[in-house]
Amino acid sequence: MIPRRMREFLHDVLPERTWHNRLRRDGSRAYMEFGPTDVDRLHRLGIEVDRLGPRLVVCMWDEDSPLEVGGYLVVDNLAMGRPAMGGIRMLPDLTPLAVHNLARGMTLKNAAADLPYGGGKSGIVASQDLSPADHTEVIRRFAHLIYRYRDIYLPGPDVGTNDADMKTIAIENGLDNTLSKPVEMGGNR
Repeated sequence: MIPRRMREFLHDVLPERTWHNRLRRDGSRAYMEFGPTDVDRLHRLGIEVDRLGPRLVVCMWDEDSPLEVGGYLVVDNLAMGRPAMGGIRMLPDLTPLAVHNLARGMTLKNAAADLPYGGGKSGIVASQDLSPADHTEVIRRFAHLIYRYRDIYLPGPDVGTNDADMKTIAIENGLDNTLSKPVEMGGNR
């Protein structure tokens, strides 16, 4: 189900017609995607479009999960290369703006290091008090949500996630679809 805080935030800032026009479902997975021409909708989410981006902002959740599973993905810029690279943050109070600001940081960091990756970031809206089993299940279901963006987004660990979570994502989405995997999976850890 959509995290309560996420649902309340999105219902506060997005008009009903946006929900009606933008909500797409793929099985139990729900997505609302916004691009650089969606200036007003992104502004409502707290994000200002500029010359760098964002290229894609996604609000997504799993409607059938008994746990609250949802969050945001921001692909800020792909000028340095494709896919965008950036971690998955997991905190209870994440907003699209916070994830956008982190994605912009990745755009600038990857460019400064001359890495052939764009800048992106994702965030899971979830309690930090989850049991280990529930934490893993949230990660597994979030992996299913971001799988459709595997051609433009390469996740890694960030605050609230770790290398074990990246192993879960690699198992769910394939070895080439995450960073910071264990050595036995071809990773660097």
